[in-house]
Amino acid sequence: MRRRTFIRAGLAGGIALLNARLWAAPADAKLLVVMLRGAYDGASLLVPYSSEFYYRSRPEIAVPRPGSGPDAAVALDSDYALNAAVKESLHAMYAAKQAVFVPFSGSDDVSRSHFQAQDLMELGQGAGGALDYSSGYRNRLVEVLSGKDSPRGVSFTNSLTPVFKGALPVPNISLRGNPKNALPPRQSEMIASLYQGTELASLATSGMETRKMVSEQLMNEMAESSRGAGAARAFEARARAIAKLMRDRSAYSIAFVDVGGWDTHVNQGSAQGALANNLAGLSRGLSAFAQEIGATWKSTVVVVLSEFGRTFRENGNRGTDHGHGNTLWVLGGGIAGGRITGRRVAVNESNLYQNRDTPVLNDYRSVLAHLFAGMYGLGDAALARVLPGANAGSYGIV
Repeated sequence: MRRRTFIRAGLAGGIALLNARLWAAPADAKLLVVMLRGAYDGASLLVPYSSEFYYRSRPEIAVPRPGSGPDAAVALDSDYALNAAVKESLHAMYAAKQAVFVPFSGSDDVSRSHFQAQDLMELGQGAGGALDYSSGYRNRLVEVLSGKDSPRGVSFTNSLTPVFKGALPVPNISLRGNPKNALPPRQSEMIASLYQGTELASLATSGMETRKMVSEQLMNEMAESSRGAGAARAFEARARAIAKLMRDRSAYSIAFVDVGGWDTHVNQGSAQGALANNLAGLSRGLSAFAQEIGATWKSTVVVVLSEFGRTFRENGNRGTDHGHGNTLWVLGGGIAGGRITGRRVAVNESNLYQNRDTPVLNDYRSVLAHLFAGMYGLGDAALARVLPGANAGSYGIV
């Protein structure tokens, strides 16, 4: 990260507060949270292209620098760029000042367990101690806002997940999917053929059998981590349906949907491949959502987050493993968009968490508290009920 950008990032909290546009808090405000189950790789979406360490750490899967060819990332500033896979959708929203990115974000959970991290994030709790499953933060938000003509919640998930469990009844509309991640065809046969007829043939065969067993275990984990969430590739049709329901029914004002298939241990790809296809499908879906919801987009906020990020360095399978910090997105027609916000540090080896992951400098609960305060006028006491222990950050988004 260049020195001038680092200084700018260090002052981001105070400056953002001064520059933010005031949210009008309309009566028809809509909020959609999109949970990417499986832990997506934020460094392949918001690419730290000014970092030489990024390219050394990812010799096979780094997204090409801006200006380097047809798959090159699209520069946002002197340090960050967007994956070319989202050029026609997410980048267009960013250019229209309808998208904000918060890198170095996430929760304080360090278990690297999909299920524990997802539950913690949906419950809105801080890490440490037993999880309290009696209510999720979205149910508590609806409860705090309860009253005549107040916004109500809806979950577009396969089953009611912890985020909406609690005292108030919340309808659930299933959007079941069938995510799959496939290994490249004939990979095992090609490697085995290299050793055929040599003294190492039996060892190669044994090694490939072991690889197959481990790969199957990884594939099972990648499918399980999605918890029945629909695939990103088919998200556009579901996003349009969600937009129509939220647009036409005042009861569907605070919504939640999950999207699966983000656990990319194997053959992740860069500007093309499994992850890029997911990012493209998700981004097209969110762009379609914005179009379908129509004039209401001006009073709508969409938050995209994931339970944790990926390891900064690629693994031996051209993928990434369970990490920590990630990049959170906020979209909307009335936000102060077209920028990157939150606390940041230089992207280098010395700033990695446990010498492997992007650190968490922006608690996702702090971002949510900022949004809830701006959208709904919630004070400290109300925010403490919704997100206990969280403080609203000065992100200047709404």
